[in-house]
Amino acid sequence: MSKYVLEKNIRGELKRINDIIDLKIIRGMPYKRESLRHRFLLYRLVDLHRLPKFHSNWFARSVNVIATFLL
Repeated sequence: MSKYVLEKNIRGELKRINDIIDLKIIRGMPYKRESLRHRFLLYRLVDLHRLPKFHSNWFARSVNVIATFLL
């Protein structure tokens, strides 16, 4: 599954869960299970956009380390 399709599916699921949570809040029902699923999907969405550590601008980080020793 491509990154775009995965993001689209996660966003669709988040929208569906948000609607369910809203209805449960209005009705005064507990929504713990849905909130756990919502949190899991949000973490998945963040992980999808997080860059790998090696590719995350290593040159700028190394220059910052050198600059701290020079100052």
